[in-house]
Amino acid sequence: MNGIESGFAQRMIDSFPPGLAVPDVLARFFAWQEANGLVRAFRAGGDYAQIDTQSEAGCMYTAPVDPGYAEAWLSAAPQAERDRLAAFFRTGGDGSYAALWRDDAGASHIVHLGSGSGSTMLGILASDPVDFLRLLAIGYEELCWPEQFDQLPAEIDAENEYLDGPPWDRALALRQWVETAFGVTVPPRAADMLGRIADMGDGEDADPFLRWVRRWEA
Repeated sequence: MNGIESGFAQRMIDSFPPGLAVPDVLARFFAWQEANGLVRAFRAGGDYAQIDTQSEAGCMYTAPVDPGYAEAWLSAAPQAERDRLAAFFRTGGDGSYAALWRDDAGASHIVHLGSGSGSTMLGILASDPVDFLRLLAIGYEELCWPEQFDQLPAEIDAENEYLDGPPWDRALALRQWVETAFGVTVPPRAADMLGRIADMGDGEDADPFLRWVRRWEA
């Protein structure tokens, strides 16, 4: 096992902006990944963690959280506003991320920041972090393509000729942990638990996170 032995979960928690508390569910997720040897050294510094042991592609996040990512989206915002957003999970190879966001009322949500050059999904993914883990545990290689949410991950893999033999269940261990630890079920498709997520081209009324981002764009 080449995983980093210890410290990843705490480094992740410590890297979030001040005043943006990491939900206990996410802290447990970081610890689970560390305990299961899913953390690796990242070539640009820091670490990355996976949801499976078979591939370096797909869903992963880097540590520590990079505050520059929030600044790139909120170029006209004061620091206190930027500190309400922390991108912590890479959802696609195009540069899309999931992030923790604190809304105007103080409630936390997990939101999606599409890269714009690929995914244009820009809105709230889940207001309950357990639901975010349920999404990950479905097993999509990339979570940034809403047009795939009505398909099974194995169907997408087959279309992309990733399979050589039986379907690869990349999130089996995560799904078993999520269902046991939180007493929930993981659906077979994202569409079974998600409605439409807002898009960059939508009007501001489509989503409160989209509205907040546009408030602070230059």
